[in-house]
Amino acid sequence: MVVLSTLLIFACEEKINTPPATTTTTSTTSTTSTTSTTGSTYYINANYNGINKVFTNLTVYRDESTADHYLLIVANNTDKENPKIEFNFKEPINGWTDNLSYALNSESVGSYVKYTNESGKVYSTVNTLATQIPLLTQFTKLQYVKDGIITANLSGTLAIDTDTSTIRITSGKINLKADN
Repeated sequence: MVVLSTLLIFACEEKINTPPATTTTTSTTSTTSTTSTTGSTYYINANYNGINKVFTNLTVYRDESTADHYLLIVANNTDKENPKIEFNFKEPINGWTDNLSYALNSESVGSYVKYTNESGKVYSTVNTLATQIPLLTQFTKLQYVKDGIITANLSGTLAIDTDTSTIRITSGKINLKADN
């Protein structure tokens, strides 16, 4: 009787197919967009101390709520746990343009990159000394508009503030759609 009841419950269970999560929130001062799609054409891919990681769970946030405008990007794995990488780019004096370079270390003002590894250790350009190789983000295309494309190359050093540990990012590629 128990087996028969269990089979009937499973036979009657409604299957629900959930599409990849996409949320968009808009306000008068800022916009956010989250895209989570396996096999997406939008990603952040790089080697972290020689280990390749690809992030496709991306959040692109344009903060225009103050006189200083920021481009904020958060990328993590699909279950939103570590590892993750966060970018905070302050708009330069000349504005957002293609071929824009950011060389970030402890001397950078207003912009930073932060990487959290699987165990929760946080490495950041805020802790990278001027004598270490700065993290270079070279935007090849930066369309800071709705549906604009953002592509960049990424390489350099991030440091941790509690000891002398660093993480070296190489062969980094960023390919995003600013659908916000």
